[in-house]
Amino acid sequence: MAELSAQGVYFAVITVIGVKGSSPRGLGAKMVVLEDGTRLGTIGGDCLENDAVEAALRMLGEEKSKDPREQSRAEATVAVRSVLLEEEEAGGVGMLCGGKVDVLIEVVKPQLNVVVLGSGPVATGIVELAHFLDVGSVLVDPIPPKVQLPASCKYINARHEEGIKDVPVGDRTAVVIVTRHKNDVPSLKAALKTRAGYIGMIGSRHRVQTIFNRLAKDLGVGLESFAPRVYAPIGLDIGANSPQELAVSIMAEILAHFRKGSGRAMALYAELGAHVSGEAKARDPASAYPQQGA
Repeated sequence: MAELSAQGVYFAVITVIGVKGSSPRGLGAKMVVLEDGTRLGTIGGDCLENDAVEAALRMLGEEKSKDPREQSRAEATVAVRSVLLEEEEAGGVGMLCGGKVDVLIEVVKPQLNVVVLGSGPVATGIVELAHFLDVGSVLVDPIPPKVQLPASCKYINARHEEGIKDVPVGDRTAVVIVTRHKNDVPSLKAALKTRAGYIGMIGSRHRVQTIFNRLAKDLGVGLESFAPRVYAPIGLDIGANSPQELAVSIMAEILAHFRKGSGRAMALYAELGAHVSGEAKARDPASAYPQQGA
């Protein structure tokens, strides 16, 4: 289950949580169901299992089709089914055990993880924040980082376009490109070939536009074929200056993307405060400039 989640796979877990009378397996029996119907483990086979698997597959389909905002609100999608192990004529599932089984079905969404291409201060700041947020991380760069990485971060010593091939990248993966200038194009090419749910690239607007134009020429396509998929320049505008602050702005944008947050201030009177502040500055031009030492 941990491996499936790390690989960005949606799956369902079926667990026997209640047993009355005779049943194929006992309390706590567990199995995993993948989207394609693959079964790992068993809760007893036969009609009981088929009934639970059909329900699990329906729930997986419903979860994937949900609006992203609705998905982000729930920790998990769960349901409990009570199954009579009787003949169908008696309201059961076509079995002769004569008991009753309660099963818990839980849809497990892949864990959020971050793949960072680069090993400079911004890159290491991102994986440190990921560790703090309990988000899995992988750092890929041919030059080892100068600081010790968190225990939860995996380091791949390879060129970015090669190293990313060894990393499971799915819908719940963010690929962050914070490389040296000459590595931007191959890194972005490699990231665009993945199923990453988020791709971000650091750089000034001029640098980003130059990289986009170069990539479009290399691929023989228009910017519209890939540019909208890439957050570049990367990060939310929080006035960041230091590498650590840039890392905060990048992780904030990643969370906003996957949690479907607006990125706006949540203060009750934020808009009113901005309006009053604007009026004050209009009345007193000097108030628009901070005092020395402010």
